[in-house]
Amino acid sequence: MFGFAKKIYNWASRKANSRFAPLWLGVIFFLELFFLLPMDAILLVFCLENPRRRYMYALVATAGSVASAFVGYYIGLAAWDVVSPYVLDHFISNSFFERIQNHYLDFQHWAVFLGSFLPVPFKAVTMTAGVCELALIPFILAVFAARFARFFLIAKAVQRWGVQIKIFVEKHFHRFIFAVGAKIALALGFLWILS
Repeated sequence: MFGFAKKIYNWASRKANSRFAPLWLGVIFFLELFFLLPMDAILLVFCLENPRRRYMYALVATAGSVASAFVGYYIGLAAWDVVSPYVLDHFISNSFFERIQNHYLDFQHWAVFLGSFLPVPFKAVTMTAGVCELALIPFILAVFAARFARFFLIAKAVQRWGVQIKIFVEKHFHRFIFAVGAKIALALGFLWILS
């Protein structure tokens, strides 16, 4: 395991073995909007360290993630008024943005669900929902359904293949860290192409 990845893994392992493990996990997932950490891998570490609490951890991660989505939505909503003149004048045209917004509004429930379930940058999903002013309650319900399904699948996988997953995560944790960097690079590349 590479040095930086090993530090993150050891840090998550220590937090998972503390008395306040559920609180730590909730805070980590609430701050997922600002962290560039492999959240699924963090949840895996917590579940592997305390397998009997895996479903509770999945529920805590879901709650933290939904709270993070709520904050991200309002950041997108509030920030768009400030940054839109710069974005629309320099990166994309107003008509192109309106086209994207209309597509998002047409498929908003599926877009939010898939964006929250699949390994895409979650902060982009939540802030974009705020920018496009999606209806808040359906947005939160779609995020909840997707994150609940994703995190409980992780907990179920730990129940079924715990030892094999532990060996895999310990051996390949640095790849999870690399995947985060790749996701960020893809998101930036997508924005560059749009511009």
